[in-house]
Amino acid sequence: MYSVVLELITSSSGLVWTLLVLVVVYYLWDRHQRLKSLPPGPTPLPLLGNILDLASSDQLGTFRKLRGKYGDLVTLHMGSFTMVVVSGYDTLRELFVKRGDVTSDRPDLFSFREITKGEGLVSRSGPEWKIHRTFAIGGLRDFGFGKKSLEGKIMEEVEVFLNVLEEKKGQPLHPESCIQTSVANIICSIIFGKRFEHGDPVFIELVDTVNENMSLVASAGLLNLLPFLRFVPGDPVGSRKVLNNADRVIKYLYKLIDAHQEEFDAENIKDFIDVYLKEIENRKGQDTSFTVSQLMNTIADMFIAGMETTTTTLHWAVLFFLNNPDVQKRCHEEVTRVVGEGRFPSLSDRPDMPYIEATITEILRCGDIAPLGLAHATSVDVHFNGYIIPKGAMLIPSITSVHKDPELFPAPEKFKPSRFLDKDGKLQRTEHVIPFFFGRRVCMGEALARSELFLFITSMVQRIQFKPVDPDSIPPVKGVLGATLKPCPYTCIAEKRA
Repeated sequence: MYSVVLELITSSSGLVWTLLVLVVVYYLWDRHQRLKSLPPGPTPLPLLGNILDLASSDQLGTFRKLRGKYGDLVTLHMGSFTMVVVSGYDTLRELFVKRGDVTSDRPDLFSFREITKGEGLVSRSGPEWKIHRTFAIGGLRDFGFGKKSLEGKIMEEVEVFLNVLEEKKGQPLHPESCIQTSVANIICSIIFGKRFEHGDPVFIELVDTVNENMSLVASAGLLNLLPFLRFVPGDPVGSRKVLNNADRVIKYLYKLIDAHQEEFDAENIKDFIDVYLKEIENRKGQDTSFTVSQLMNTIADMFIAGMETTTTTLHWAVLFFLNNPDVQKRCHEEVTRVVGEGRFPSLSDRPDMPYIEATITEILRCGDIAPLGLAHATSVDVHFNGYIIPKGAMLIPSITSVHKDPELFPAPEKFKPSRFLDKDGKLQRTEHVIPFFFGRRVCMGEALARSELFLFITSMVQRIQFKPVDPDSIPPVKGVLGATLKPCPYTCIAEKRA
């Protein structure tokens, strides 16, 4: 009897081991087949994936080298994510415009789940995202988006901004904080129905909190790919700091919404929050995704996007003027010739200012404020150029690969507005400067941002001359990558023109 039992155990054990080996072999074979069908990329390590390939502090340089080695599509593995970095203008348009119906989702990132719960305009995907984006655009149009009336709101803040600069009386200043408050007030007046004074401590704390999170995006982004890092003692990647900051911003926005709810009058709609509250009221009793939490995440997205992009671009503009005084001089001469000194520039002056328009285009290209855009995800398996990009893969659009392409822009590191002018000095428009990207996820605030840039820059060069604090030590044109590519902190002198 004993020998029979032993034989059964032995044979059972052998069967188990055989099945285990078969499972492992099948897993390795299946993994090899999937890897073989993906676009090329560096070989991933077990468990770690390609984390070592991305360990460099110069992430943009790493992606540039990977493109040189593997081409416009490069596959990387991080944790459970398959990432495909997409480079080159034609490839970006093919995937995000022509195939935008299957490449416009957002990846299932930890930060989206933890902070926004998949709500808002940035992290939401699918049919509900389209509904909320369409509604948001319509609501913003009610308060001036795309209309002449918005110019007045912008110019109110431009005048305040110039007064703040003049009050410095030629003393060294950090331009970003002055710029940021004025730019933020434009979007605040639209979505919150209020503006904030320069120096308002509550607003300064709110903006500083947002800025800190934007600067931590690059390092804390590892949390999205390796969520277990939030449990590592000492918070080495700033993940808990990001979550705590987000919670502070969320509580502030809920206070604004609560105040609007208390004073809500459907016959007196004052701002975007009121527009949304009215829609919630209209849908009461229905199965709807129009909720207070969706509203909070929507206005958070609008506030951050409406402040960050234009602020960063203007911050770069001042830095480029410091390093290229001839460009600043020529911009001033054009504004003086077209507008004079008796009035502020207007959007109606744009057609007569080709050099200003060329300069803004070059600032957007050289500043490269969103070099890697925002991550997309595929909603189905995508067959492209003989490869299969699997459903749920994260797509990283390398906008910088276009802006710094020497075939499109000879000597791409050189700041040269004249590259966008023809021999007669007329503006040559280009489709290859894409700071707001394109496709279904194109920035819906692009028109506002372009109006802000024109009115701020023309008014700045009309009334102010920017100079380095030390003519022998001009701040270098260097950036630091966070959620956007910001100039390294610098000081300058804003001298009122006589």
